[in-house]
Amino acid sequence: MPAWSAADEQRLLQLVRETGLTQREIAQKLGRTEAAVSGRLILIRKRAAERAD
Repeated sequence: MPAWSAADEQRLLQLVRETGLTQREIAQKLGRTEAAVSGRLILIRKRAAERAD
């Protein structure tokens, strides 16, 4: 799978916020591994925390 695009990240965040799906289920929907989804969420949260500082 190619690198995460901004649209991919937005879709990931939408699925996390608006569904009760697990990271495994989200990964399946996005065609990514569970580790990729987990890692991307960690990165997104880290960036958000850095902006808040």
